[in-house]
Amino acid sequence: MAELKALCMKCRKDNKPTMQTMTKPVVTKNEKGRYSAKGVCAVCGGNMFKFMSEADAKPLM
Repeated sequence: MAELKALCMKCRKDNKPTMQTMTKPVVTKNEKGRYSAKGVCAVCGGNMFKFMSEADAKPLM
């Protein structure tokens, strides 16, 4: 599986969120047809969320 990166709100540098690797991603599709991934930050263990395109989401489902 490809590495999935997203912004982590807990891991900050100069008061800005940083890109971290998401572990245990769960990809879902909501009632409006948007795909999203929820997971855990590999560095701090905080919750992460990312909206995705269909092309990016399909291989992870």
